[in-house]
Amino acid sequence: MVPGASIRHLALGLLAALLLAGCEARQPAFPDRELPPRQSVTLLDQAGHRVQLARPAERIGTPGVSMASLVLALGGPERLVAVAAEVNHNPWLAHIMPELASRPAPFIRPAGVHLESLLALKPDLVTLWLGNQSQGEKLEQLGIPVMYLGYRSPEEMRQAVLLLGQALGERGQTRAEAFVGYYEASLTRVRAGLAGLSDAARPRVYYASISPLHTEGRDSMIDAWIRTAGGINVAAANLRGDGQVQLENLLTWDPDLIITLGLAQQQAILADPRWQQLRAVRQGRVIVNPRGINAWCTRAAETALQVLWAARLFHPERFADLDMAMETRRFYRQFYAYELSDDEVARVLQGRNPTDPQP
Repeated sequence: MVPGASIRHLALGLLAALLLAGCEARQPAFPDRELPPRQSVTLLDQAGHRVQLARPAERIGTPGVSMASLVLALGGPERLVAVAAEVNHNPWLAHIMPELASRPAPFIRPAGVHLESLLALKPDLVTLWLGNQSQGEKLEQLGIPVMYLGYRSPEEMRQAVLLLGQALGERGQTRAEAFVGYYEASLTRVRAGLAGLSDAARPRVYYASISPLHTEGRDSMIDAWIRTAGGINVAAANLRGDGQVQLENLLTWDPDLIITLGLAQQQAILADPRWQQLRAVRQGRVIVNPRGINAWCTRAAETALQVLWAARLFHPERFADLDMAMETRRFYRQFYAYELSDDEVARVLQGRNPTDPQP
C-alpha cells in the first residue's frame, strides 16, 4: 500500500504534467497570424502640406547633398535609395560611405527627375525643398508621397529634422531628437559664451557664396549663424535671401572678415587686385568655410557644427576651450558612424576633399 503523502505527491506531479502539456499545446494557438503592421504616419510638413504614409519610410529619395545628409544622419545610407548625381560624386560621401557612389540617381538638378527610373525604385517617400511643389505634385499623382522641408533659422531647422525623424519611424525619431539635442546644446554654449558682448565687439562679416559677389542677406541660414556666433552680416541691410552684390558694396562695407563657401571663391578673391582694397584681404582674413559632406555654412546636417566654428573664429578669446577637431570627430561618430583620423579632421576644417593635396 502507498502511504497517503506519497499519493498526494503523485497526484500533484500528474497535475503539473497535465498543466505543462496544456500550456505547450496552447503556445502555437495562432501559428499563421501575422504580426500587427507598423503604424501609419500622418504629419504636416513645412509647407503646411499633409503627408500620409502607410508605414514609416524605409526607402527615401531626395535630390541634392544637403537633404541627403539629413537622411543619412537620421536613417543611415540604407534608407537612401534615390539621389542626384552630385551625391554619387561627392568626395566625402565616396570616402566614408562608398556604397552611395553606385546609388541610382534619377533626380536631375535643379528640379528634374526621370520618373520611370524613380518609380522602379519604389520609394516610400521623396523629400523636396520648399519651392519645388510643382515637381512634388507630379510625383504625388504617381502615388509617391512627398514631404517639403526648408529652413532659414535654427528653429526652422529643428522643425525640419523632427519632421523627417517622424517620417522615418521610431528609430528615426530617436536620432532626430539626439540631433536636435546636439544642435541646441551648441547654440546654448555659444549664447552663454557671448553673454554681455557689445555691438562694437561684433566683427563685420561678408560671406562669398557660389561666386565672390554672390552672398546671402537677412532671412537666411547664413545670416542666422553669423548673428548667433556674434558677428554682423554686412549684406543683411541691403539684401534679403541670396543674390548678387557689387564690388562697390564691398568697398563701402569693408568687412573685417570674409568667409568663402569653398577654396575656389577664396582663390578668386585673392587673385583679383581690386579686392586688395578691402581690409579683410590685406590682413589675410579671407577664410574658407569647413566642408565635409557639404559646406557647414549651408543647410546640410553639419550646419549644427557651423555656429561653434564661427563663434571660435569670431571670438577666440571667449571660446579658447572649444576644440573643433574634437567636436568634428564627435559629430561624425554620432551621426555618420565614422571615426575621422587626424588628417581627415584637418581636411574637413580646411574645406578640402579627402584626396586633395595638403597646402
